[in-house]
Parts: sequence; C-alpha cells; structure tokens
Amino acid sequence: MQGLKFKLLDLNKYEALVYEALVKLGKTGALEISRESGVPYGRIYDTLNTLADKGLIIVIPEKSKKFTAAPPEALEKIIDSKIKDITDLKEEIKKWKTIYTTTEEPIEIVKGKKNFYKIIKKMSTPKKYSYVIKFTSEVRPDWIRSTRDQLKKGIDIKNLVNYSEETKPNIKKWKKLVPQLKQRKFEIDHIVAHIVDDKEVFFALIESNITVFIKDAKFTKLMRKFFEAAWEKAEEKK
Repeated sequence: MQGLKFKLLDLNKYEALVYEALVKLGKTGALEISRESGVPYGRIYDTLNTLADKGLIIVIPEKSKKFTAAPPEALEKIIDSKIKDITDLKEEIKKWKTIYTTTEEPIEIVKGKKNFYKIIKKMSTPKKYSYVIKFTSEVRPDWIRSTRDQLKKGIDIKNLVNYSEETKPNIKKWKKLVPQLKQRKFEIDHIVAHIVDDKEVFFALIESNITVFIKDAKFTKLMRKFFEAAWEKAEEKK
C-alpha cells in the first residue's frame, strides 16, 4: 500500500508497511517484521500496538511474543464505514446546495484604463449574442481574432459605433479585417458598453475613467432591449 492508499485507511506509512509484511509472513516476531517491512526496529512495537488497537493485527502471547495480521476483511470493514460516511456526507451536501446563496457581488466598479481591459477579459465568451457600443472602435489583434471566431460559430455580433473623422479609420479597418461584421452609426459621447447573452454587461465612462461591470440577468435583458431599439434606428455603415 503506497501513497494515498494507506491514508484512506487511516494508516500511517509504518502501519501500512507492517500490516502488509504480516500478511506475507504470517505469524512471526518483531525482528522479522522489521526486516521485511523496512520499519526501524525502534518503531516496531509502537506500530504493532497501534495496529492492534485498530483491530488489524492479533497479538499471540507466546514465550516470545508473536504477531499475525487480522484477515483483510478487517480493512474492508474500514472501507465500508468510510463509504457510508461519504454517502451520508453527499446527502448532506445536497441539502446545503438547496439553501446556498452566492456571496458574489453583482456589481464591480473599477477605475483606470488598465482595469478597463481587465473587465473586458472577465466578460464571458458569448454563446448567443454580443452587442457592443464603441466610442473609438479601437483595433486590437486579439479582438479581431475573437470576433472572427465568434462569427464563425454563428454568434450574433452587432456594433453601434461613434462615427467621426477621428474614428472613421478604425471603423474601416474593422470592416476590412472582418467584412461580415455588422456596424451601425450611433451618436455616442465618451461611453463604451458591452452586453453578452442576457448574463452580463459592462459600460465605461471614458471621461470619468470608470468602468462598471454588472452580472445580473434582468438588468442585462433591459440593456439588450435598449440596444436593439437603438440598432433599429441607427444608420448602417458599409
């Protein structure tokens, strides 16, 4: 028995080695047990005593004391007892799951450009849709790759973009690099937002340098409806 095996039986290393040696040797004395098991002779009697207390060896009171292993069924009883304990615990955990409530806060507010990008990375990968409101239409290789991959998977991606002389080059780059991307002109004043799968939304106030991340289905659905209403009225950019 090695590694976790003997630990699962509530045996330490020496106890496991001694019991295994006795199974092989049969009735024998402490010196021979030490040799066979590799347990130092100075630790043999302590180990034998603890095994006896656990009912795993039998002490034979002859002139020269001998020891023999209890039948392996004794180990099976330990295993059966542990299985029962684990089964009972699993049932208890099921009860806990029904009353457990998450302590995770649904809103996270951060400041700074670095934290803005961290929030973007925390957003879930879309399974159904990804609706974005862009102010600068920044072009980043990782965003291009993820947009292409999501479009290949049939994700509904729509971008409402702030259209100006400053942002026009970026918008054209997006269209060139991802031709199938849907973009429509939307009048935005220093605000960015991203809505994903009726699960979560973030919006960034650029001038205040603050980003708000909200994981709330009802709020996200409301933001989706606002986005869809704006999308219907927005001018398509080709």
